[in-house]
Formats: sequence, structure tokens, C-alpha cells
Amino acid sequence: MSDTMDCVTQGLLRRIPKQERSRERIDEILKVSMDLIGSKGIDAVTMKEIASLAGGPIASIYQYFPNKSAIVATLYMRYVDGVGMFIREGVSRVATVDDVFPAIDCIIDRYYENIRRTPALQDLLNATQADKELALLDLQESRNHARLFSDATSRFVPQDRRDEFDRMVFLMFHMAEAAVRLALLADEHEAGLIIEDFKSACAVQMQRFLPGSEADA
Repeated sequence: MSDTMDCVTQGLLRRIPKQERSRERIDEILKVSMDLIGSKGIDAVTMKEIASLAGGPIASIYQYFPNKSAIVATLYMRYVDGVGMFIREGVSRVATVDDVFPAIDCIIDRYYENIRRTPALQDLLNATQADKELALLDLQESRNHARLFSDATSRFVPQDRRDEFDRMVFLMFHMAEAAVRLALLADEHEAGLIIEDFKSACAVQMQRFLPGSEADA
């Protein structure tokens, strides 16, 4: 987990788990919460229901989480950490300028498939946008994810255009969530076309900054 995520997590939890059993308890609470969100939606889920399905009295939930919002925020942070993981995996294979474009496609595809396969994530992201503090955190994490990509690819960009490149990558990463939301509202055929169109738009923007690539030829 990133330093930012670790600090936020510690701010949300009433008690930082030090023993394995406590960490397993938190994992179970979060797993049950995510399952309930996926089946009922965030608004319909109650702390009492989470406690019942996680096993144990409701006091055992409040021992770690002060309220449902803290659970939602922690789930969001775990989602963010997972996105960061596959961005790192995607850029780890970038050795030449021509590797940048497959890396973009891979990251977008994995992001879309991850959310498409997990309905609870869709509800979780909707709740994030409805909460001002989480929306600001989401913006910061878009910056962090964009920085992962920029750090791995900016060496192919002319020095005098790197600030502009960084802004474009930040915009691209922040808009990815909107593109995926739109795709998920469409039927399967149109959804695939939307994702392909978004990948093409990203590639066009990348070509502006990557002279010498095959796509630029």
C-alpha cells in the first residue's frame, strides 16, 4: 500500500491491527461489506447487517470502524491500491518508445475488466463521487496513478514538453473512470467500442509527444 493510502487508512481505523487475527477480522468485515454492496447497493447496507454476516457482535465492527463511511473509504483505498499494482505491471514492460502504446491498451483493458467483473466496484465508485472528501482523494489518486505512468515513459518525451506530457497523462487517467462508467451503461457491443475509442484517443494524444515511435511514422 502506498504511503498516502497507509496514512489515510490509519486515520480511518479506530484501532490499528497489529496481530494477524485482528487483520483477518478486518479483512472479513471488508469482504462481507463488499459482497453486500454488490448485492444491495451501498445505501441499503447497514452496520448491523455487516456484523451479522461477518460473525460477531456489532461492537466488534465499531471496534475498528467508527461508521459505514469509514468502511466505504477503506474499500475504496484497497481498490486504488489494486489499480496502482496493475499500472506498475503494465509500465514494467516498457523498454522502448513503441512499448508505450501496448502498455496504455493493457492498463485500460485491465481497468475496465476489473470494474466490469465486480459490480460492487461500480457502486463504490459512484459513492466516491458523491462524497466530497473521497472525490478529492480520488482526484489525488488519479495524479498518483498518472505519475506512475509518466515516470516510466517521460524519458521518451523531449525535455521541453514533459510538463505538458504530465498534464495530458493526468487528464487521460482521470477521464478513464468516466469512459468506463459510460461503457458500463451501454450494451456489451457498444461498451467494447467505447473502450476501443477511448484507447484510440489516448494513443493519438501520446503520438503528439513520442517522436520516433512506429505510431508516429
